[in-house]
Amino acid sequence: QSPGERNYHIFYECLQGGLDDDELEKYFLSNFTAEDFRITSCSGTYDRRDGILDEETFADLISAFDTMGFSAEERFNVMAVTCALLHLSNLTLLLAVSADESEIDKSNVHLEPALSLL
Repeated sequence: QSPGERNYHIFYECLQGGLDDDELEKYFLSNFTAEDFRITSCSGTYDRRDGILDEETFADLISAFDTMGFSAEERFNVMAVTCALLHLSNLTLLLAVSADESEIDKSNVHLEPALSLL
């Protein structure tokens, strides 16, 4: 990410007001902010440059889900994959097992949420 640029808006929308407390818990995000994920913190920019609030554009997304006829399960699945990507961005690899293999750090707090959401 270049300085001043954000990653995909949906990540910030989820973390900065789009999801309510129950949803944050359901997606394992209760204790995290955009600053806590590699995918959203690379540039150090968390707010939109145009002044539009993330929770407003998230509300537009939910409205679009309704317009498109997304079921509750489909909505959950879209958000689960989105939130899993946040957690996946924080996974770390241990030293190479061999020239062709690496091992995921199983003690990483983001591993279980990512696996549960996928």
